[in-house]
Amino acid sequence: MIRKSVSNDLIKIEKVLEDVKAHMCIKGIDQWDSEYPNKDILKQDIKHKAGYICIENGEILSYMVLNESCDKEYNLLTWKYASPFLVIHRLFVSPSAQGKGISSKMIKYAELYALENSYRSIRLDAFSLNEIANAVYLKKGYEFAGTVIFRKGLFNCYEKAIK
Repeated sequence: MIRKSVSNDLIKIEKVLEDVKAHMCIKGIDQWDSEYPNKDILKQDIKHKAGYICIENGEILSYMVLNESCDKEYNLLTWKYASPFLVIHRLFVSPSAQGKGISSKMIKYAELYALENSYRSIRLDAFSLNEIANAVYLKKGYEFAGTVIFRKGLFNCYEKAIK
């Protein structure tokens, strides 16, 4: 089941996030740290009703944010598809649930949400050294739109038309 996150979910979401950060560190992916994302950012996601969780058997398996906000670096790119666009942020899956199609379910949910809310496209970015994330987006039909540089390095940007 995928639903909007609420304040009572915060502690469990934060635990999953910390597990993901530790798992990424073990894999040599220096994408996230104590500065980003963190508990305060998750609180803001929930406050703005933009956070979504995937729950199975009472356990939070995944989290993502859906909104219209993007970093100013996105403006440096020439996007193929028109506005309005939805942006996926902070999509992560618990290490214990990885490889089970959860990220695919979350992406499909985002695409249905975009369709139901009359968005013309979805945009997102993925850390260039996170090969799995980049492969997932390409497999799901997202098109490479260019690269931007954030605090942690080079990020690949992707977009997909919503029809």
